[in-house]
Amino acid sequence: MLATKWADQLCSQAKSNGLDCVVVNRVNGWPETVTIDGWQCFTKSVSYNAQRGLYFQGIDPKKLEEKGDFVLVCGVAIGKLRDIFVIPWADFFGTLERAKPVNTYRPPKEYWQYKLYLKDNGSSWVMSVQGDDQPGLNVTRWRYDVDQAISRLKRSA
Repeated sequence: MLATKWADQLCSQAKSNGLDCVVVNRVNGWPETVTIDGWQCFTKSVSYNAQRGLYFQGIDPKKLEEKGDFVLVCGVAIGKLRDIFVIPWADFFGTLERAKPVNTYRPPKEYWQYKLYLKDNGSSWVMSVQGDDQPGLNVTRWRYDVDQAISRLKRSA
């Protein structure tokens, strides 16, 4: 069974709502960079861990060298695209750069990543990163359902 690429689903829905949406870069088949209605966006497709109340993802440290407008975290729960976080680029990567990268492969191989958590605290969503002892970034105001996210990404909105 092929894994669903939730960022592709978001792009399809954006196109069906009249927005120009182009996948600029794919990594191992997954959309990583997209342009939606002129916005340069880094995308991640993530699954919700109901037991822990969070989304979890690894990010390549090389992403800190890039520039863009938004980071789109496309979250899925129970097989359905549920939460879209439309986080301003500077806020997302400003928080991420406080992390300590970890090797996610077994030695002697190396693949370094920053570990990112989007946690539901009941009344708010907080982005935190592994190895950072500062309070996380409150991302509640940037959490949308799919239709709201598409509306947010419309330049005319």
